[in-house]
Amino acid sequence: GFLALSISVACLQLMLDRGERADWFNAAEIVAYAALAGLALYIFIAHSLTAERPFLSPLLLRDRNFVIGIVLVTVFGMLNFTPMTLLPPLLQGVAGYPDSVIGFVLGARGAGTFIAFALMIWASRFDPRFIIGLGFVLQAVAGWQLAQLDINVSTADVFWPMALQGFGVGLMWVAITVVTFSTLKPEFVGEGSAIFHMVRNIGSSVHISLSITLALRMSRANYAEMSALVTPYNEALRLPWVMGNWRIDSTPGLAALGKEIARQSAMIGYIDAFYFFILTSLVVLPLLLLVRWKK
Repeated sequence: GFLALSISVACLQLMLDRGERADWFNAAEIVAYAALAGLALYIFIAHSLTAERPFLSPLLLRDRNFVIGIVLVTVFGMLNFTPMTLLPPLLQGVAGYPDSVIGFVLGARGAGTFIAFALMIWASRFDPRFIIGLGFVLQAVAGWQLAQLDINVSTADVFWPMALQGFGVGLMWVAITVVTFSTLKPEFVGEGSAIFHMVRNIGSSVHISLSITLALRMSRANYAEMSALVTPYNEALRLPWVMGNWRIDSTPGLAALGKEIARQSAMIGYIDAFYFFILTSLVVLPLLLLVRWKK
């Protein structure tokens, strides 16, 4: 059971890590990783359902709060580090910020998380379902603020959304943990904790991989669409304030125009990834209505 689960997770991680560079399922390597991951997962499930002493007991799935908590922490993992992955290349490649400024801006997330953890001592008296819902809404609000960025992004435009995202992470982590294990029998806590942390890490890997893929592919699509407009018949390119830097009748002008199109296309790709982040933040909110909670 443990061996099958390990192989499945390892192949999944390799598939997610190598997918974009290898062009996903157009590459035999990615197909092989996916097939091995699926086969190993099937063996693990079959072993868990038939063995006398399985590695992870299927009885865990009888606990409603635990199952819902596993879904919630998976989505939590998806949201946790995605902005931290998308923003550095955006700020450096598109906006031209140095590493020191990027590190300072992203540090706002840690400050927000620290404040949330401190407040959770006082907020523990409230219904954790409300706190989890608030945390996911804050993630969506932070994602919305990031999706409004433009090519002239300032440090303040990123600092406050990252602080808000970190605050939401701090709120959710404690509350999701409480809900997940609130009704689980003591003899299953060890196994439940292993699953809890495993799916959180898998969720993070999946969402980061999907977000990067979305950003890159939308960037390429937008580059192709905008490049098609660069023709001698486009009257906009004949305007005086455009011809100064982007003369299409000269090699340096075309190079400068191509660079700007690439920059704008990359920005649109990142914005699309942030909209995906918003959707992920909100999609699990109805599950909170199914959580059982007694004070």
